[in-house]
Amino acid sequence: MPHSSRVLGLVAVLSLLLVAPIAAARPSVGAGLLPDMQTVVPAHLNLVNEHQRDLLRFSNGVANTGAGPWALRPEPSIEYAKANNLSRVSAVQEIRDSGAYYKCGEQPKQVTDCYNVVSESVAGTFLFHPEHNHWHIDDIALFEIRKGSPTGPVVGGNSIKTTFCLIDWYKLDDNSPSGERVFFDCYTSYQGISSGWVDQYHQATPGQELDLTGVPNADDYYLVSTANHAGIFLETDKTNNTAWVKFRLYQDSKGNRKIEVTGKSPCNSPGMCGERSTNR
Repeated sequence: MPHSSRVLGLVAVLSLLLVAPIAAARPSVGAGLLPDMQTVVPAHLNLVNEHQRDLLRFSNGVANTGAGPWALRPEPSIEYAKANNLSRVSAVQEIRDSGAYYKCGEQPKQVTDCYNVVSESVAGTFLFHPEHNHWHIDDIALFEIRKGSPTGPVVGGNSIKTTFCLIDWYKLDDNSPSGERVFFDCYTSYQGISSGWVDQYHQATPGQELDLTGVPNADDYYLVSTANHAGIFLETDKTNNTAWVKFRLYQDSKGNRKIEVTGKSPCNSPGMCGERSTNR
């Protein structure tokens, strides 16, 4: 090739480089951070008589002690479900690279903290809960009454799978303001629990009960609660999801049935031991 042609070619290439727009740098995607679901020791146990039934009511908390958020997205959207009279849509679990509120590329200009979705998979179902009038996710927890030990036989058919609306209800180990919550909506969009947060259902909430009618008085019953009992949600460790409370059933001097808590499962912090559970 003649020298002049080579020079002209080089000039043309340089000209293109000078006028071509430079693509904006994309935020780097980090490694996926998994949640780790653990059950807070059940609290506020209360035996109530309703229409000749003895109901054990209790507060139940699910904590996320993992490095990443437990983030679930409805697919299709809740808006689509409402418009098409759907009461059930898929729940997609997102594995993210941070616990930020905004997805990278969707945050306001002044916000630099954001997350990327590293992977995702269908895990469970969003379903409309008419009694609570908002959307829940199924297969969140399993409540059981067992006798003799936490793994003993189930008593009186008391083995109930339950649904939750997952939100950041309170911080596991400090008093963070509610403005720090990432998940707080049961009606329209994402649900989940941020790292270091707990979602709790209070003992007065419909469904937070097990029927002890006809169950004999005894000193060695266990209320056992297990998060992610079916193992359908991705997490760091599926062997640490259960917590329990030991209790006895007895009758007082007036013949009224009572309950007394006599023990609980091992726990490693006031938050996991149920000492921070809010009675509201």
